[in-house]
Amino acid sequence: MTFFVQAKHTFLAVPDDEKILTEPFLAAASEVVPFFDVLGPTAFKPVKSDINGNIKKLRTKFETDKEKYSTLQGMVESEIAEGTTQAKNSATDALLWLKRALQFIRVFLDEVLKGEEDLNKCASKAYEASLKRFHGWLVRGIFSLAMKAVPYRKDFIKALLQGAEGGEERVLADMKEFMKHFSQNVDTLTRYYIQSGQETDKTV
Repeated sequence: MTFFVQAKHTFLAVPDDEKILTEPFLAAASEVVPFFDVLGPTAFKPVKSDINGNIKKLRTKFETDKEKYSTLQGMVESEIAEGTTQAKNSATDALLWLKRALQFIRVFLDEVLKGEEDLNKCASKAYEASLKRFHGWLVRGIFSLAMKAVPYRKDFIKALLQGAEGGEERVLADMKEFMKHFSQNVDTLTRYYIQSGQETDKTV
């Protein structure tokens, strides 16, 4: 099985009301984290750590009241009502940064599916579209080094194939299928953060 079909938890289709269920979303997001091992386990280690930290914050919040926080939007809206969106370890901030990291993956895979051979270009475009404007010079430097570590396309495809038959065609077909619900979830969260006024230009 390729990387995209071996996961136990996958992203669900976004319902008509666009309310994303918290538990399955976090489970699916956790399954995506090893993608950065394919890009470069050492270079992207800080990125993985950040994503796992944000997933943990969201899961901790969810566990305090699974009914109240059954959807991601419900979690954010409760903090908006309480005035705690900027508090330390807020779910709103954790989801914001998780969304941005997932957007990086989304744009990167889009470029791969378009046929871009140079994965460094894929990574640069993805970073530009998702995280760069929210990073200060120090973090940008860390990402710049990480993106230089991305593998050649043939090695990237081989890692995603995980020994399955079918070669690049198989990987790209599974990647395209994975992207349907993954992109839908990321786009929905992006719209929600803009509409709710929780998207911010604050840098780290």
